[in-house]
Amino acid sequence: MAQKPRPPDSDRLEKAIRRLSPIEREVLLLSARDGLASIEIAARLDLSSQAVERHLADALFNLDRLLERQARPWWRFW
Repeated sequence: MAQKPRPPDSDRLEKAIRRLSPIEREVLLLSARDGLASIEIAARLDLSSQAVERHLADALFNLDRLLERQARPWWRFW
């Protein structure tokens, strides 16, 4: 029976966010924290809206991977 992943606490989430690339972190925070749309983020960061969407997708993927890695015990890395 597979274990259900636990929701991240704020410390784990902040630690994982700090490990994202600067552009991924900026796009993620502007989207999630500030509630900006991809067009607004693109204008603010001088990027295309497609680039913003790609950075956001990468940030979410990497954040999920980092949080999963934090949750695994050290003996499960092999």
